[in-house]
Amino acid sequence: MVSRLEMVLKELNTNGGFRASLFSTSTGLVLASQKQDDVDERVVAAMSSLLSDAAFKAREELSLSDLDTLKIKFLEDIIIMRNIILNEETQFLLAILSKAPDSDDIEKYYDQLLDWAIDNSKDDLKQLTSI
Repeated sequence: MVSRLEMVLKELNTNGGFRASLFSTSTGLVLASQKQDDVDERVVAAMSSLLSDAAFKAREELSLSDLDTLKIKFLEDIIIMRNIILNEETQFLLAILSKAPDSDDIEKYYDQLLDWAIDNSKDDLKQLTSI
């Protein structure tokens, strides 16, 4: 099961040219990752969890709709984090770390890749909730 998640991430990184991608729990526990050697997946998972928590607090305080995607653009880099909500009690995170996209079209392509990764991992993530 985890190896299938890793295969999805490997394909994601190959097609997107990402430095790192991972699936984690909402608390930051890494379930599967694919990354370059200079990236610590535990740090990426912890930061994703922290960002998700901050976004959920903002949602509650400002009466916003459910969080889908969180993007932080730096001058040369980008972090994209997606919430994967299976039910009210179960949430996973998909996070990628990459160079900042050169155009809106590339950013849209990144979004399509993340959609694909989530679609191809939901069944395995559901199985993990039954363990």
